[in-house]
Amino acid sequence: DCRTFTVFRVGCLTPRAIMPARVRSIGARLPAARIHSRSLFLPGLSAKGQKYRTFEQQKVVQFPVPTIYGAVSDVARYADFLPWCTASRVLERRQADGPGGPEPGAHAAEPGASEELLTEVEVGYMGLAARFGSTVTLLRDRRVHSVSEPNEFLDSLNFTWEFAPIGPNRARIDLRLDFELKNVEHVLMWDTLQDRVVGEYLSCFQRRCAQLQQRDAAGGVGGVGGGGE
Repeated sequence: DCRTFTVFRVGCLTPRAIMPARVRSIGARLPAARIHSRSLFLPGLSAKGQKYRTFEQQKVVQFPVPTIYGAVSDVARYADFLPWCTASRVLERRQADGPGGPEPGAHAAEPGASEELLTEVEVGYMGLAARFGSTVTLLRDRRVHSVSEPNEFLDSLNFTWEFAPIGPNRARIDLRLDFELKNVEHVLMWDTLQDRVVGEYLSCFQRRCAQLQQRDAAGGVGGVGGGGE
């Protein structure tokens, strides 16, 4: 955990066995020195470690996997329902290759098929604005993984959503964020607001799922599952 605080105490240690008796007697009359060092990172890590964060959360939602997957993978609609998201676009869509790509024998129409999106999302919060260009890999009804390009606030940002069914109308979400901020002040801001920000985003995705279910029940149509723009 990068927020672990480690306190090092170093005392003045003098091997008595190799000191003359006169020096030992003088040293005995002097107050012992004690040095305190406080660090924001674990021993062996550079200062870079202070700006790196990992966040994980598991949650059970009252929606089937296809519904929650559809909301998360539909990046083009993020600006419609996510707080602080001012614009969201899918710039390119293609079949994914290599690790995480289609399973053997799969094609785009099959549930196991994988797709890759090039996306651009703009966000604004507390006077800050940023644009995130990302590569998003979709494994239908199972996984959404995003890798963002560096920008003025972040050196790296990866997030992964994984979905597992719990009966016909419930699903378990496993969310993981890994990122490195450029500015220590922004790290402190994240540490203060992370629970609120992530909690609000998860709530918005659940509200979006409720909207999708209502629309489907009414026989509506629209882009879902990474397809809408």
